[in-house]
Amino acid sequence: MKTFYLFKRSFIALTLFVVIGCGAETLAAIIFIPAFAATWPVVGNDEYRLDLQPDADNKGVESGVFAGVEEHDSDATKRDSLFGSFNGLNIEFTIRRPAGGVQYTGTMTPASDTDHTIVKIVLNSSSEGTLVLAP
Repeated sequence: MKTFYLFKRSFIALTLFVVIGCGAETLAAIIFIPAFAATWPVVGNDEYRLDLQPDADNKGVESGVFAGVEEHDSDATKRDSLFGSFNGLNIEFTIRRPAGGVQYTGTMTPASDTDHTIVKIVLNSSSEGTLVLAP
């Protein structure tokens, strides 16, 4: 019984040490609220961009939904609406195209652990390959 009590106290002390030692940076990394509402140019293609806009209820939250528009200056097949969701740094959306929806999944890269402004989004589609978005 005394061994169990000693083990329990040691475990609690170790847990408190880790929590206090890690500080707020760890908490910020666990609960990540991305800031990504913007028109994002596609890297390597000045004519192609995606506008991703969470509504007021989906800004400043860890996960939510958003809508947007695909815009391409010289390709009329890439000018459609899109809808998607995000959870922390994970993002996915579907572009509504006349020939059928194109689904993208990917990850967002923040400026830092404390500045949650997104600086890059890397997306993959099984039908269209990789897109990198960056301001």
